[in-house]
Amino acid sequence: MKVITVRGISEPIDSPMLTNVTKLIRNAEVVPIPYSAQYGPVPNPVGMSFRSTVAQGEEMLDAELDKGPAVVLAYSAGSVIAGNIASRWHPNIRAVGLLSDPLRHPGDGGPKGGWGIAGKRLIGNWPYPVWQMADPADVITCCPANSPLRTIADQSAAFSLVDAKAWGWDLVERLRQQRWQATIRDWRNIREVWTAYSAAIEGAQGYLFARDHISYASRIYRDGKTYTQWLADRINEIRE
Repeated sequence: MKVITVRGISEPIDSPMLTNVTKLIRNAEVVPIPYSAQYGPVPNPVGMSFRSTVAQGEEMLDAELDKGPAVVLAYSAGSVIAGNIASRWHPNIRAVGLLSDPLRHPGDGGPKGGWGIAGKRLIGNWPYPVWQMADPADVITCCPANSPLRTIADQSAAFSLVDAKAWGWDLVERLRQQRWQATIRDWRNIREVWTAYSAAIEGAQGYLFARDHISYASRIYRDGKTYTQWLADRINEIRE
């Protein structure tokens, strides 16, 4: 079974997170997508913007899928790429597994009260299964609706030290097209503001210190299995 992997930002080409899935898949032929996996200056000070790296990854993933049927596995930023391709449908996709999708739609594999930190994208009901792995504590994929962290995600999507002009134009276009994610609606409501910022701080601390974003291979999801183990089991059920 051919398994295409799309790693997260700054991960090595053989994603440590996705390896926790692929090592459990029977007869897996693993093909990593060699996109840049950059988010502006992370991990390369002169790296391309997140918007550009997603476009690059989508082009590479499309080209690899054109070669024949495959299961697609992705993690974090890679899930933006794989989820976008899956939402447009591709005839050679057998199944899609997304770990911590920053564009996860509310209710898809996680609590309905939140969604991806970068927004929400419906994948739709295609002939192939799509599994969304979303730890409720992971703010990247389970961000509260009114979180101030959404503004940071919006502002940084096109940021790159090598193309500051493109970043500036992206901010202008977001204003023109009203593409900013809604956060706090009533700044006079002190309780709402306090609750939103407290949740944002908790989510950021979970990301930075509690390993909420990288614990899918250690935290139990269901049936006594971790997120990665459960996902591997689902893929092993696919007929060759």
